[in-house]
Amino acid sequence: MSTLDVLLAKDAIRETMAKYCHALDACDFSGVAALFAEDGEWGTDYGNAKGRAEIAAFLATVVPTRGNGPQRKHYICNTVIELSCDEAYAVSDYLIIRESESGLIPVMGGTYKDLFKRIDGQWLFSKKLLVHDIAGDMGLLNNR
Repeated sequence: MSTLDVLLAKDAIRETMAKYCHALDACDFSGVAALFAEDGEWGTDYGNAKGRAEIAAFLATVVPTRGNGPQRKHYICNTVIELSCDEAYAVSDYLIIRESESGLIPVMGGTYKDLFKRIDGQWLFSKKLLVHDIAGDMGLLNNR
């Protein structure tokens, strides 16, 4: 890959990661799932899902929609991306804040470990692993 190709690929991967945060924060679970390959996987210590339909359905069981629990925002930083043709690995730090009766509170700090595939020119998650390094009261459904 040329230097330009590498830069463009890394930018497209970062954009996929940002779209993930925006869709998840908007409780657009189908939009989150659309960022995954058909056989993509999403996992963390409180559950796993494989395939777009299962990912969307699982997220709907844990992330409260507006009016059904505290809303949150995801922030990603310190992203390092390694490319290999049509596949990539990225590791990032993330921070989640949520609303509470006393204002905004940080509730999670962790690491995203992401595998990507380029499919029809689009970089999609093939696997997303969430590692919770520091956890507080996430305010998720089902007391997770």
